[in-house]
Amino acid sequence: MNNDLLSVVIPVYNAEAYLETSVGAILGQTYSDFELILVDDGSTDRSGEICEEYARQDARITVYHKPNGGHSSAVNYGLERMNGKYVMICDTDDFYEPDAFEIAVNRINASPDCDTIIFAIYRPDKEPVEDPASQVVFDKRTIDQCLLSGQTYEYCDIGFHIESTWAKIMRADVIREYTVRMPEHLFLDEDAVYCLHLFEHCRKVAFDSHHIYHYEIRYDSFCHKYSDVAVHMLPLILEEQERYLEKYHPDDREYSEANDLAVFAWFNEAEEHYFFNEQNTLPTKEVYRQYKELLFNPTVRKHIERIRSAEGDSFMRRMRLSLYKNPTYPAFLLYRKAKTAK
Repeated sequence: MNNDLLSVVIPVYNAEAYLETSVGAILGQTYSDFELILVDDGSTDRSGEICEEYARQDARITVYHKPNGGHSSAVNYGLERMNGKYVMICDTDDFYEPDAFEIAVNRINASPDCDTIIFAIYRPDKEPVEDPASQVVFDKRTIDQCLLSGQTYEYCDIGFHIESTWAKIMRADVIREYTVRMPEHLFLDEDAVYCLHLFEHCRKVAFDSHHIYHYEIRYDSFCHKYSDVAVHMLPLILEEQERYLEKYHPDDREYSEANDLAVFAWFNEAEEHYFFNEQNTLPTKEVYRQYKELLFNPTVRKHIERIRSAEGDSFMRRMRLSLYKNPTYPAFLLYRKAKTAK
């Protein structure tokens, strides 16, 4: 096996409309020493057939078909079958720049003590920032706390998605040795949990200013449509991150406090996509009942009770925390009015 073989994993589910773009961009790379692992996760459209057509045309492509298990299970399936020295991941509705692999492999080869490099991305809703890596230094404690709390916006604003699996090149041996995997029971925040475990085992992680990845916003995608997924996922996200803390950072107060603050991030998701979404036609009192039920979920409640107001908190943040701690119906109505008026 060539020592510079790059494994590229793409989880595929009902993506027939996007495969030509994502796979086509990979086949057109200036760096050719790669294997492309396409994992068909039980697609019900022509995705599996299209993947097989690509494999017949290019020996570097291997296709696996598996029963539907979700995005995480498909990524894990690919990681368990990779042969490369390095690995990169791509979502089917996104694509890499033509020289992305060449840039990534050269960059990590030039950094023998670096196990993961995070690259900048293009977003259709943001102008790319010039030389974004000059604006940030990898400080593991800061990054970990951002991932635990769900507060990664400062990095996103300059072009880095620290919480995502894509737009990164990773040394495959780190993933193999420590069995770094996506949590398959999560359907939100699973990438961030993966990155927490990955960074834990990296000797060094670096940022690179090359914009190598095009992130496409699909408003009909899972994370943008009306859904109660965040309602069900919030306790599971907190519990999964608790397990990470117990394993690697027991009794670390700063890490624990960061995980407590995840309540804000994921309640915000639940509000936008379900509780306060205009497609939610349930009576207000039923929405309140469900909202309160989530607040008093034992796992969620434990974290809420530990959160304290901090100097400099905005009025809206103080209002939210007051509601979380004492969710009366008038307080709920006042907060919903303030939130939906924005």
